[in-house]
Amino acid sequence: HTYTEIHSYGVSVYAARIAEHMGLSSVRIEDVRAAALLHDIGKLDISRDLLYKAAKLTNEEYQKVQQHVAKGIEMLQPVGGSLNRIIPIILAHHDKFDGSGYNKTSGDAIPIEARVIAVADVYDALTSDRPYRKAMSLFDARDVIVKGSGSEFDPAVVDAFQAVFRRGELEIWSAPLSAA
Repeated sequence: HTYTEIHSYGVSVYAARIAEHMGLSSVRIEDVRAAALLHDIGKLDISRDLLYKAAKLTNEEYQKVQQHVAKGIEMLQPVGGSLNRIIPIILAHHDKFDGSGYNKTSGDAIPIEARVIAVADVYDALTSDRPYRKAMSLFDARDVIVKGSGSEFDPAVVDAFQAVFRRGELEIWSAPLSAA
């Protein structure tokens, strides 16, 4: 599952940098990093064919992909400990700021860590090659994030994202990744 691993790693780096810029405590930054690394863990249970499918997903397939969030939580629950802080973050990473996401939670009711990961997740997805489309330029991806401010994303997180972007801290893939 190299693709999922690389994606989760990118999301964790971006999310931690945004969280840091927002002045989150070191514990919360670590939670952001850990939740980002684990945010797609449930996908490991979903068929590869479905994940890599080039075509648009049917409604039924989309529902299967939505289940990856619930599956991930099921897999993590028994571990306990600091994961109890991370589970609500993972559960909420698809929530949209305006309440139109998987769950109807909105605004400050969504954990700040999840609001940070939501931005990092979309940015990483847009700037990575996918089986069904080429990567978008960093600037085009930034514009998509900015457009989503207030609807999909928390405007405060988008502001922090833009600041980090301007400093060139969202360009971790400048060197090709080795196959290792």
